[in-house]
Parts: sequence; C-alpha cells; structure tokens
Amino acid sequence: MSAKKPAEKRQNRTTRDFGVLPQIQVDPRSVPIPPAHLTERWVRSWEVFWASPFAQVVQPAQYPALERLFSMYEERERMDTYLREEPMTVGSQGQKILNPMYRQRTSVDAEIRQLEDRFGLHPKAGLQLGIVYGEAARSLEELNARITNATIAEANSEADPRYIDSDAVEGSAEEAALLVADQ
Repeated sequence: MSAKKPAEKRQNRTTRDFGVLPQIQVDPRSVPIPPAHLTERWVRSWEVFWASPFAQVVQPAQYPALERLFSMYEERERMDTYLREEPMTVGSQGQKILNPMYRQRTSVDAEIRQLEDRFGLHPKAGLQLGIVYGEAARSLEELNARITNATIAEANSEADPRYIDSDAVEGSAEEAALLVADQ
C-alpha cells in the first residue's frame, strides 16, 4: 500500500485523514476484556494498547481482529521459546534438519505485520491511515515562527567578523576589502 496523497492533491477530496490523535484518558471500564488465554504479559500489553491514542480509532467491529493480533503475539512468543529449545529435529531419513516450525513462525509473522498495518501500529502504517504524528503535525505557521525567531536571534548575536565597515576605511568598499585582505 502506498502512502496517501496530501488532501489537496487527491481526486476524491472527501476522504478524510484521522489527523493528530490526541491523548485522551480512557475509562478503564470501557476497555474490552482481553482474551482469556492471554498470559499476564500480553494482558498488560492489551491494556497499554487501549490506553494509547491508537485505541481511539478501533471500532467494536474490529475487536475480533485485534484479539487475533494479540493471540498471535502470544503464539509467536511460544514458538520462539520452543525453537530456542529445539532448533533442529530429525528428518525422515534420520538426518538433522531445521525445525519445520520456523516456516510456521514466518507465516505468523506475516499475519501479525498485516494486522499491525491495519491498526496503524507503526509510523508508516499510521501515516497511510491518515494518522499524523507529533513532528508531522506541526503547522506551517509554527515552522515559519521558528525560522523567524532563529533569524532574529542570529541578528542579535555578535557581529560577523567578516563584515567590513566601509565608513571606517577610507575609499570605496572594494579598496577596503583589498586592504583587509592584505592584512
């Protein structure tokens, strides 16, 4: 999926961006109950997700997909634990082979990535969904104000040592420059 065009360049200008997601305090009673099979670590991650700005864009119809994502996180963690203990297994001819669970883990990783993209859980996916992050949300006026303030600060700093005061040196500015260059 490619990044969204800026709103002014889109043909269908009614497509809205989410914009900046404000940090809104979530009522703990409104957080959906995590799937029962999740371990304590993933229950805490579930709660962290629901306290984040990303939770504001999740609709109730998307809860099953979100539950599947957290279930897959836990499944992948169990696969990693098993593969650390048994990286090799015995093949049909009695030879050592790489554990076939590595292929299964790869497919779980692909599904996790797709679900993370759908929920905007990393910056690129969020931008594709129209979520604007902190630095990207700065307005043009704010950037211009920063440039203006930097210019004023520079003007108030010490004089540039390369500046030649033509009034202090007799003759034209060119002669003054040559005089300074000879020094």
